[in-house]
Amino acid sequence: MCGIVGVAFRHRNGVGEILSDMAQALQHRGTDGCGFAIYGGHDLGKNEYLITIEKLAGTDEVIYRAITAEIKSQQKLSEHIKRYRIFTSSYDHVRSIIENLNAIDGVNVLGGGKFEMIKDTGMVSDVVKKYAIDKIPGTHGLAHVRFSTESCVDRFHAHPFQSFIYPDIAVVHNGQITNCIKLRRKLQSMGHVFSTDNDTEVIVHYIADKLKNGYKLGDALEESIKEMDGPFTYIISTPDGIGVVKDKLALRPGIIYHTRDMFTVASEKVALEKVSDDGPFEVLTSGEYRVFNIKR
Repeated sequence: MCGIVGVAFRHRNGVGEILSDMAQALQHRGTDGCGFAIYGGHDLGKNEYLITIEKLAGTDEVIYRAITAEIKSQQKLSEHIKRYRIFTSSYDHVRSIIENLNAIDGVNVLGGGKFEMIKDTGMVSDVVKKYAIDKIPGTHGLAHVRFSTESCVDRFHAHPFQSFIYPDIAVVHNGQITNCIKLRRKLQSMGHVFSTDNDTEVIVHYIADKLKNGYKLGDALEESIKEMDGPFTYIISTPDGIGVVKDKLALRPGIIYHTRDMFTVASEKVALEKVSDDGPFEVLTSGEYRVFNIKR
């Protein structure tokens, strides 16, 4: 039932506003929460990264101890969420910092890397207003409107999901991976650490593992169609663009509208109509995947 959205431009654009409009058009698909992953919205230097943290009262001091040497600036996004801009030598160090933060009671890392990750409970319009999502520029990104069929309803379990084993990929998903337990165990045996019991986290770890082992994105998506069972459509974002996958039985919707310099995908045409009144719109077929790179 969840609503999923992806958009990519070859040139920097008002991605936050477009994703917000498209996600709000899918509000009827779920009211448990929503989330956004937006790329290219911050002018980050080579060794600059963002870490977004959900924290409970009394954890500021331990957070500072974990990352104080790297903090360049911080921004309070809401009562319980802060974004830290850090300066460090490599993504491997970012991952180490995130692992240390996740080990602290009362702290959840919502996202970390070169892109913006915002997710929360509530209606899309409220989340957009709360975090000024519609004011964020960028090149590409994802959005998700959640109807929870498994795992608890909170901002930590909301989509998008990220794997820190490989930099800057995120996934939004509509459907169910019916063999997720088998895939999870296989990935855990390879060293992947899971933070939730949500089957979407299995997708992002699966693709991250493939990319880390030298697969091109399209090849990794094709492998996922072969290995994942159940009704699903998912959208993935990387620093270079986005991809979309539909299950072998075509049991979950996925519709595309694209031009030479833009690619959009959503659960329903009503979201794509925020970009184009008359298309042409394409319906993904069974076992189909598409990849759109923002760089030619």
